[in-house]
Amino acid sequence: MRIAVVVATEPEVKPLGLGGDLETNLKMVAELGYDGVELFVGQPNRLAIDNIKKLIKRYGLSVPAIGTGLTYTVYGLSFTSSNKGIRERAVERVKEYLKLGKELNSPIIIGSIKGRAQNYYRGMENLKNCLRECAEFAEESGCYMLIEPLNRYESNVINTLEEAVELIKSLGSEAIKILGDTFHMNIEERSICESLREAKKYLYHIHLADSNRQAPGQGHIDFRKIMDTLREIGFKRFGTVEILPLPDQYTAAKLAAEYLRSLT
Repeated sequence: MRIAVVVATEPEVKPLGLGGDLETNLKMVAELGYDGVELFVGQPNRLAIDNIKKLIKRYGLSVPAIGTGLTYTVYGLSFTSSNKGIRERAVERVKEYLKLGKELNSPIIIGSIKGRAQNYYRGMENLKNCLRECAEFAEESGCYMLIEPLNRYESNVINTLEEAVELIKSLGSEAIKILGDTFHMNIEERSICESLREAKKYLYHIHLADSNRQAPGQGHIDFRKIMDTLREIGFKRFGTVEILPLPDQYTAAKLAAEYLRSLT
């Protein structure tokens, strides 16, 4: 499995990964031996895409995914909102991310933007309708959307990989896959490894963080067993380190890279 780490594209953004000057961070990521960066983007329609491409190529990195979480956590837009105008703006924002994904040949993540439904059943229907519209756009652009189940404290819709599989089946779009996150899975899944096995047909990407949201190896999740399971199911795509910057962002990224390499 190749590994990446979250890097913010805008210096003012504070991600679960590396924030600050983009080129400085890309250089550091390459020096630490990472294969790629998951870009955490706040304003997809304002990015200097040509410069992003140039820097990614300069440091020999890939972009396995694009994070969209700020759409909800900062701008308050979500697919489950009871407000039609908010849902429409959320859909338009996701389409902007999909355009960026097409430029960078990268899938985009549908995680926090799912939101928290005031009424679960109505919220789920709103979520599905928004995803259907975005899926049509994704299919036309040749870009994937990755459903990321979040734990119950962050969202009340799609908390497990099994729920994500059922959602994808109900939508019937080849443009929608799954992103599994070990931090969230540690809270919600009966068995992380069994859930990965059952979702293997749809599993496209994985986030790697320990039980305390710190670098893998700093908590109690059995990453050796997870890595063995991923090899067992033939997973050969990227795993992205998405972690708290503790004790600082560069030390955290270094700890994660060294630990994960020791397991391969």
